[in-house]
Amino acid sequence: MFLKKFKNLCEIKPYFKKYKKLVTILFAVMLIASSMGMLLTYLMSEQLIGITNQLTDIIIKFTIIIIITVLIHHICWFLWSRFATIINNKVACDIKKDIIKKSLNTKYLDLKNKTSGYYIERLNDDTNDVSSFLSNVAGTMVDVLTNCSFLVLIFFLNWQCGLFFSIGVVALFIIDAIKVKKDLNYLQLVKIEGEKSNSKLGEIIRGVKDIKGFGIKNEVIEINNEVNNTLSNLNIRKTSCYELLSRLNTFTQWIIDSALILICAFWLFPTGQITVVILLIILNYKGLMYETVGFFSKMKTYYVQGDYQAGRILEVTQNVNCEKFGDCDILIDYPSIAIKNLSFSYDKKPVLKNVSLEISANTSSVLTGISGSGKSTLFGIISKLIEIPNNTIFISGNDINKFNEDSFRNTISIVNQEPFIFNETIYNNIKIVKSNSTKAEIENACKIANIHNEILALENGYETMLAENGNNLSGGQKQRIAIARALLKNTPIILFDEPTSALDKENQDILLNTIYEIKKHKLVFVIAHKLTSYKTFDNVFKLKNGEIFKE
Repeated sequence: MFLKKFKNLCEIKPYFKKYKKLVTILFAVMLIASSMGMLLTYLMSEQLIGITNQLTDIIIKFTIIIIITVLIHHICWFLWSRFATIINNKVACDIKKDIIKKSLNTKYLDLKNKTSGYYIERLNDDTNDVSSFLSNVAGTMVDVLTNCSFLVLIFFLNWQCGLFFSIGVVALFIIDAIKVKKDLNYLQLVKIEGEKSNSKLGEIIRGVKDIKGFGIKNEVIEINNEVNNTLSNLNIRKTSCYELLSRLNTFTQWIIDSALILICAFWLFPTGQITVVILLIILNYKGLMYETVGFFSKMKTYYVQGDYQAGRILEVTQNVNCEKFGDCDILIDYPSIAIKNLSFSYDKKPVLKNVSLEISANTSSVLTGISGSGKSTLFGIISKLIEIPNNTIFISGNDINKFNEDSFRNTISIVNQEPFIFNETIYNNIKIVKSNSTKAEIENACKIANIHNEILALENGYETMLAENGNNLSGGQKQRIAIARALLKNTPIILFDEPTSALDKENQDILLNTIYEIKKHKLVFVIAHKLTSYKTFDNVFKLKNGEIFKE
C-alpha cells in the first residue's frame, strides 16, 4: 500500500527490473551490512560493560569480534557502492535514451512549443536523481535498521528510558515530516524556475550574434538576471526553511536529553532503577538513535521527491502527442505529389484554404509568396512535420498517412531555410543521413552542392570540426552542406525551403543549375521568396491569402 501511493515511481520500476540480478545482489549485500551493524550494537555494549567492570578477557574477546564485524561491514558497504553505481548509471542511461527517442517522436508543433529548459532539466537533474533512487533508499534502509537496534538496546537496558526516548522520537518525526513537506513544495518551484534559467541561457548562446549586432547586451543581461534572481531567492527560502526546521529538531533533542538527566537524578537513581554505567551507555547510544529519525525522513524525502521527479520524466516518456504514421512499406520510384482541398489553421486562424495542386515526376516547381503567407507551413505538412487528415496529400497516388515512418522519410528530404548543423566534423555532418556512404559519394554530393572546394580550402578539410549549429560557417555554407545532405540521402523528392536566401546571385545561378540537373531523376519543390529567375522551373505556384495559384 505504501508503494502504491507513489504511482510515478511504480511506472519507473521497469527501468530497474531490467537489472533485477544486480538489484538482488544490491539488497543481499545491504541486508548483510545491516546485520553486521545491528550486531555491532550488541558487541559494543558488551565491550563497554567489560571496560567499566575492568574485565580484561571480555574486553579482548569483544574487541577482536568487533574488528572482524567492522571489516565485514565495510566490505559489504564497498560492494553496495559498486553495484549501486552500476545500477544508477545503467538506469540513467536507459531513461535518457527514452527521453531523447520520445522527444524525437513527438509531434513537431508540440515539441516546438516546449522550451529547451523543459527537456534539459528532465534529461539531466531529474533523470540522475530518479536513477539513484533505489540505491539511496537501500543505503538509508541499512542505516535505519542499524540505528533502530539502538532503541531496542536502550529498552533492554532500561525500559523507562526506552519509553521516554520513544515519545521523544515521535516529536522528532513530526518536525521532520513538516520539513520534508516544505522541502518538496520549494523543490517544485525551484524546478520550474530552473527550467526558465536553462532556457534563457540557451537563448543567449544561440542568439549571441543578434544580441551583439543590435547592441542589446545590457537588456538581455537584465532579463536573465531577473530569472536568476527569482531562482536564487527561491533557493535561499528553501535552504532557510530547511535549516530552521533542522535547528528546531536539534533543539528538541537537547530538551529530551536534559529531561532524561532530570528524570534519572530525581527518580531513577534514588529508586535504584538505573546505574551510572547504564546511563552512560544509553547516553553514548542516544545520538545514533536520534539519527534514525533523520534516516526515516531522508527515506520519505527520497520517495516523495523521487515520485515528483519521476512524474516529470513520464511527462516526456509517456507523451501521447507522438507523430502518427501508417503501416505500409511503400517504395517510390516515379514520384508525384497531389494535394486535394487542403485547409489548415493555427489557433483557429486560417493559413491555408482549400489548397489543391499536382506536380509530376522529374520536374522542378517553385512556390512563391510574401513572408507569412503559409509557404513553410505547406512544406511542413508535405513533409509530415504537421499532421493533416487522410486523403489530403498523395505521393504517387498513395495517401502520405499510409506510409510507415522509414518508407516516408526515405521518400522525402527537406532542406530547411535555417538548417541545423551538429557540433561534429563536416564529414560526419553530411554522412549522418546515410551511414554506409563512401567518401567518394560524400564528396560528389558536395561538388553538386558547390561546397566541395570551400571545404578543401579549410585547414582540416572535411575533418574540420564545426561549432554548435555551425556558428563558424556562413549562412550560405550551412545551406549548401544541408543541400549536400539531401543529395547524399538521394530521396525521390527533395523540398527546398528558401535555399537561396543566404546566397548571392552567382551561387543562386549555380544552385538553379543544380536543381535543373537533379530534377532529371527526382521531383524538386522549392520555396523562393525572391529569385533572380524562375526560368529553370517547370511550374511556378503563388500562395496568396491562403490560396494557391499557378502562374
